[in-house]
Amino acid sequence: MRLIRSLIGLVGFLVLWEAASRFIVDADLIPPPSEVLVRCLTLVNEARFLADVASTALSWLIALCLAIVIAVPIGLVIGRIPLVRTATMPMIEFMRPLPGVALIPLITVVLGVGAQTKITLATFAAVWPILFNTSYAVAEVDRNMLETARAFRTSRRRMLSAVIVPSAAPFILTGVRLSASIALIAVVATEFIFGGSIGVGQFVFVHGLSAGRMDTVLAVTVLAGLFGLLINASLAGVQRRWLGWPTSGASGDATGSRRRWTLVLSCAAVAAVLVIWQAIASAAADPYFPPPSQIASRAGDLWFAPALLTGDILPSLGLLLGGWLIASVLGIIAGIALGRAGTAMDYVGALLAFARSVPPPLLVPVFMVMFSLGPQTELVTIVSGATWPVLLNAVDGARSVDATKTDTARAFRITQASWIFGVVLPAAAPKIFAGLRLSLSIALILMVLSELVGTSSGIGYQLNNAQGYADLAGMWAWIVLIGALGFLLNRLLLVVQRRSLAWHGGQFG
Repeated sequence: MRLIRSLIGLVGFLVLWEAASRFIVDADLIPPPSEVLVRCLTLVNEARFLADVASTALSWLIALCLAIVIAVPIGLVIGRIPLVRTATMPMIEFMRPLPGVALIPLITVVLGVGAQTKITLATFAAVWPILFNTSYAVAEVDRNMLETARAFRTSRRRMLSAVIVPSAAPFILTGVRLSASIALIAVVATEFIFGGSIGVGQFVFVHGLSAGRMDTVLAVTVLAGLFGLLINASLAGVQRRWLGWPTSGASGDATGSRRRWTLVLSCAAVAAVLVIWQAIASAAADPYFPPPSQIASRAGDLWFAPALLTGDILPSLGLLLGGWLIASVLGIIAGIALGRAGTAMDYVGALLAFARSVPPPLLVPVFMVMFSLGPQTELVTIVSGATWPVLLNAVDGARSVDATKTDTARAFRITQASWIFGVVLPAAAPKIFAGLRLSLSIALILMVLSELVGTSSGIGYQLNNAQGYADLAGMWAWIVLIGALGFLLNRLLLVVQRRSLAWHGGQFG
């Protein structure tokens, strides 16, 4: 029955799209699905397109495998050794929100333009979710299991392979699923912006945007969405079939004295990294990797220059927060409505899963043609990609309302508004906040990406401009600013989450 409803929803969406393209909007801007489907069928028979798909898929797979190989062992070490975890977590928390697309100008200067660049960027972007999930999952392995293994005199190697890794595996795979999407975004974005090698992003730019073939752009978008949907479904199937046991719990609160010790050790570790970086960079005198003192000096000149502050930094921050807030409101409203609407998700669930799987860089040409270059394109780009995590998490949260609460609310005959704001939203809040944090990271990625493509202002534009003038210290300064914004916004949202969900009893790292 659910399959039939999904088919009904799909057919209904296609009929509406066909009618809108034929009678309401310009078919040159939004071709009807009949034309897009025909173009899909012709594309899968074009040798050039298949070569581009193979290049993108291979680069994505190599990057994801490299990220797993790098992140999992390091995450095991960080998770098992408290001193290392305390010292490294501030740096991981800073690097994790830094979008890989922000490094595109720097990496293209260092490595040139080619497959090595997109693989490097995608690997960097994909490492952090896996590393973060691995370290936290390993740190929270059930102590009773560890004590039991020690009582049986289990060797360290056996404990790692038979207790720690299996216990953390479901959470690690969740990180891999997230990294798979992020790596695909990084690969396609690099191909689209700088090209230099074959790939789906470059195909869209050359054969779609430059040639004015919106049917090609949408056809590639559909095929890429199907690829992303297949990958996500495959990883989810592996997790359900082979890793169906519960994941590790969330980390608990530290005592006040332990928090102070953690803060002191973390600051000392960050200071040590900066000192070592300063010494090595000063001795090597490599222009591509300037010392922190030079980056800080250049950052002071750029960040606080009145023209750049009011003309680039604050407008970028406004677009980021504005787009994220719009996406959050739309996602929460639609998610709660769908989650409480009985069988509604049976009709639209497949469409939403597909939309979430589409790499956002492929939609940039569509918005550039529809809205022309400017803040409106950047805003729509951010909203289009940042809505889905909030919406889908809100759906799950709305469906998780306890049956006892539902029966109690009916017995007291509370109003619809009291039901939504007093029962449904509080019950869904933990999952909604998880979606908001992921949405914020995606919004930052899309803000930088949209400003790297043809705009004349913003942080991304200035980053690209610094590359054009070979201002290496300036490039590093803008990259640090993007990372700092991601870190600070994520920490602020985490503070709001902890205070808003203090009643929930869970802890959030």
